[in-house]
Amino acid sequence: MNVSAWLGLAMAGLGALSGTPPLVLVGVLVLLASLLRGLWSRYGLRGVTYERHLAHDRAVWGDEVGLDVTVWNRKLLPLPWLHADDFVPEDLSVRGRTLARSDRPGLALLDNTWSLAWYERVVRHLRIVADRRGVFRFGAVRLRVADLFARETAEEERTLRDELVVRPRSVGVLERLDERATLGERRARHSLFRDPALFAGVRPYQPGDPLRHVHWKATARSGETVVKRFDPSRQRTLLFALDGQTVDGPHWLMTYDEDLLEGLCVAAASLARRALAEGAECGLAAAAYAGTVRPVAWVPPAGGSDQLGRIADTLARISPGASQPFERLLASLPQRIGPDATIVAITGRDPAPFVPVLRRLARSGYGVELVAMGGASRQRAAFARAAGIEAFTATLDRGWRESDALTMRA
Repeated sequence: MNVSAWLGLAMAGLGALSGTPPLVLVGVLVLLASLLRGLWSRYGLRGVTYERHLAHDRAVWGDEVGLDVTVWNRKLLPLPWLHADDFVPEDLSVRGRTLARSDRPGLALLDNTWSLAWYERVVRHLRIVADRRGVFRFGAVRLRVADLFARETAEEERTLRDELVVRPRSVGVLERLDERATLGERRARHSLFRDPALFAGVRPYQPGDPLRHVHWKATARSGETVVKRFDPSRQRTLLFALDGQTVDGPHWLMTYDEDLLEGLCVAAASLARRALAEGAECGLAAAAYAGTVRPVAWVPPAGGSDQLGRIADTLARISPGASQPFERLLASLPQRIGPDATIVAITGRDPAPFVPVLRRLARSGYGVELVAMGGASRQRAAFARAAGIEAFTATLDRGWRESDALTMRA
């Protein structure tokens, strides 16, 4: 027994010996309160289940994600007061709730309070607003219980691990390219493969031509067997190289323009979605950290329906600030991709430091293009074109939050 219990017992005994009933009553009440406190202190958190469940572990900027908080008192002892301090990312937005400050860096408190009867289970439905791109990692939960007199009696911290990845939004691509080829579009002079979509006329039949290429209507009209002729083509492979530095100067200063960085991510996601929809293979390289110690965020070029998700996840994990000079990333690309790929550099700053590297890549046989964004994008694209680099400007006319199209101009 604790000190309060001994005190109550002593008061009750003294009252009984002295024939003082009020003292006996006070002593009994003190003893009872102490025993009740010990009961909740020992058994209050036993059999209590706390669960946190995210409806989805992936979201796109602007979505809402359901968060269910479930608490279950799995014993006969009721809980007059149960409080939970849930450690969540400080940048998290929960609809209708205000997060409290915590003593842990990067985390805030989502607090909930219940009064639970025996074997009662309660589920609270909350809504997370995905209004920031990034990876949101949830921490532990701290549970506290109190007795009938609202005195805290027990506290326990439990480890829970949940993660929500908020991908950048993607928009449609609107082209104003003045008769130029589509971004990344190239026709090969010679190829082992023919694209049936690039019909270029007919020619006389030659031994070895497949019968399926015979143009029967033209043969009937001319009286001579002719076959369809196609322009040679090759499968497009695009690598979007994202410049993680958004402010001119040394990259190690780690200064950045947040709106410009978000715009670059939206542009990269939008261009990748468009390229994949057209049947191209594409990948991503960024001079930024993406949740690992490696200084390059990397997604190898590939096609298929899952590739956009891999690129979007990587863009979600990119942190502000550059991890290395962009020219160093560009110079390392020949070690990662084949010479038939087209490298599309996406930047929001002066391209002068890395244009020489782009020219070397072009001389090595790579297709090289530059997409300029942000202020002075036209002048920067003109500078790249003067250096022999195909260049475009990309704009989100109403900002990355509200624009419904990425406008490309030559």
